Amino acid sequence: MSDENHQSSFDSPLKIDNVTLNEKLRVWYPTTVEELSEVTATLRLAQEDIADCDTESDHPMSSRREELILCAEKLSRLLSPIRRVPNEILCQIFLYSCGENDMNNERPAALIISSVCTRFRELAISYPALWSNLKVFFPAGEVYDFDTGEIIQNPLEVLEQETKLSSLIQLHLDRSKNHPLALDLDIAGRVSPPEHPSVQLLTRESSRWKYLVFRGIAFDMDHGRLSFPSLESVDFDRGLVAWRTDTPEEFLLAPNINDLRFHNEIANNRVLKFSDTWKSLVHLKYPTTPSFSSFWRVLELCPMLGSLTLEGWNTGRITIPSHLPRTLPTLSSLTVINNGFDELGDSLQCILSLLTTPNLSELVLEQTNEETVDCPRQPFPHIYQFFERSQLRSLTRLVMHGLYISGHDMVELLLKVPSLQILSIHPDLINGMANPISKSFIESLHAGRRSAFRDSVEPLVPKLRELTLKVTAQRFDPPSFVDTIASRWLPDETSARELGLVCLRSVELHLPGPVDAKPYERLKQFDRAGLRVTVKCKGVDGYIV
Repeated sequence: MSDENHQSSFDSPLKIDNVTLNEKLRVWYPTTVEELSEVTATLRLAQEDIADCDTESDHPMSSRREELILCAEKLSRLLSPIRRVPNEILCQIFLYSCGENDMNNERPAALIISSVCTRFRELAISYPALWSNLKVFFPAGEVYDFDTGEIIQNPLEVLEQETKLSSLIQLHLDRSKNHPLALDLDIAGRVSPPEHPSVQLLTRESSRWKYLVFRGIAFDMDHGRLSFPSLESVDFDRGLVAWRTDTPEEFLLAPNINDLRFHNEIANNRVLKFSDTWKSLVHLKYPTTPSFSSFWRVLELCPMLGSLTLEGWNTGRITIPSHLPRTLPTLSSLTVINNGFDELGDSLQCILSLLTTPNLSELVLEQTNEETVDCPRQPFPHIYQFFERSQLRSLTRLVMHGLYISGHDMVELLLKVPSLQILSIHPDLINGMANPISKSFIESLHAGRRSAFRDSVEPLVPKLRELTLKVTAQRFDPPSFVDTIASRWLPDETSARELGLVCLRSVELHLPGPVDAKPYERLKQFDRAGLRVTVKCKGVDGYIV
């Protein structure tokens, strides 16, 4: 269209060539700069002609006007910003939208995207990754209608639904080509290939399985025909009932597993069976029970562990092993989740008492309380001893959610981690007995001010870049918060260096609200200058800044 000798089909007087217009609308590649200029000029001519038609009263002009309006609409679509988005970016957006293609839904995400327009369809079909994430639910005896959700009794209708499921799975497997598969398999009962053709389709592609979430009791497969050379991550979800310990062995024996997530313990007598798997493991999620029966055995067999997530339920007296704290020199990320309080023991405190992690860069401590309690335990002594024992010189991210801890104790912990860059604090939302996010705590984060908790003007956590606070108490001091944020907004690197600080880049404040927005107005100027500021409270729209 940029060629000087090319005769445009939209020259004035405007000639409408619907064939050319429709072809341009169907093409999947972005509109060029030259085409944009010509389309803009042509649209202007069309709009001028529409205006001329409006001044005429002759009947023949009405059909011309309708034709011009239709032409202008098509030209406007050619100028749509989405046409200027590169295909690579569109594919990434599609990928985020297709993180889970539900095979029990008649129109999974990838199928919907490929039905939008010609460009989306060609792009989606040419991108195998979109079709490689499959979620499949295999019912135990009862089959549900895709549309109504009702149980199907008629055998012919059951066969029809199973055929639909198999067809969808086959379509996604075909379009995913040789791309590695991410599967979420929910087995409601014992499933065998003769009963479910869909299982056969998936097991034929076992060499492509890379990420697996497995829910259910068992998966009866022809083990002799299966291999999992590409399998790297397996999540045994809570669907594996608590009293069963026969975790499917074929997955644990895959040669390249580096990420395992359990929601139930492995029996002690089966831990050693998977010694080769433990040796190569990098990421592990494991439940902690009061006995800690198999956890320590597993830990002994994981020399390469870099990420560890432990989730415990306080259901009785915790047995603390007699050996000294175990040092995990390779561990860089630790998450400890404690579900509920118990007078007889606290798995969070126990775990922190028994681990030393000198090279930790990320620590997440979370207490989840589903109901109020009278006397929650105070974890600060155990956390402080863990910080002191591990000498967390490399810690850059700290998340403290639901813990019963005071503002003064939080300051004591932060003094131990000068390398910290990301801090997130959500106090105990249900009991509200301790409020670490007090005025004195906020003032302790000021770049150059003493507080009731600190007599020094040396900045606390000088490398802090991201701060997230969730306030539970109704009384909160906005001026102190705004002043503290202002003191750490140092976009000029020279000034920041002179103060020994790093410029704060993101701040997020959640208030129990509703609150007066006026005290936070000053933060808007920092937001406009480049600091990402979010102040949210309960209310009509929820956002103050």
